[in-house]
Amino acid sequence: MEFLLGFVIAAAIGLTGVGAGVITTPVLILFLHIPAPQAVGTALIFSTVVKLLAAPVYVTRKQVHWRTLALLVGGGLPGVLAGSLLLEHFNVKRSESLLYSVLGLTIVTMA
Repeated sequence: MEFLLGFVIAAAIGLTGVGAGVITTPVLILFLHIPAPQAVGTALIFSTVVKLLAAPVYVTRKQVHWRTLALLVGGGLPGVLAGSLLLEHFNVKRSESLLYSVLGLTIVTMA
């Protein structure tokens, strides 16, 4: 089941460029009953691996705007660090409803 879900999600990412966190996290939570923190972490690692494998295709096709990429990475890295440090201070069990709310809001916004 997990293998099939991984294939379908990766195919959606390949076709649209979107889907890793937006599709993977809810699927892991709803269908595989994985707790939210583990689902988010798993989705992030899965997304990273799939996109790293797809990145050379976009580079060889010259479909990368390098200046924009540098600016996104410049803002993204501090954001990831800040979010990770903030998450460290949460009591995950006590704040699970807050995490689900933020996750749901993010998914709705991205959709």
